[in-house]
Amino acid sequence: MAKTQQKFLEFLKRIDNKQELLDNFVREFNSFSDEFPDLREDGQTKDELHQRCDVLSDELWEVVEERKEQNIEERKRIMDSGDVENGLEFLTLSAQQLMQAELDKFRVTI
Repeated sequence: MAKTQQKFLEFLKRIDNKQELLDNFVREFNSFSDEFPDLREDGQTKDELHQRCDVLSDELWEVVEERKEQNIEERKRIMDSGDVENGLEFLTLSAQQLMQAELDKFRVTI
């Protein structure tokens, strides 16, 4: 069970491209600001930059939603794999064996 949990946590921590999208946006923004510093005050330029922010936001949300779907699918796969049922069956069998050992010990003592 612990191994399955560890694998799922590693699956959740896998790297995605959100940071790359953000880095590209910042690089383009800074490049534009360096090349055309006077245009930063222009209303149309501000609208364009706000539009680019909206596009970045949409791209990041797409990545998040895609990852969420992948995580849900992985969780379903783990749940359907039968590992939990096998673990519970092993636990039940161990408890039965422990109970039988205690009964045998009691019988020998008497």
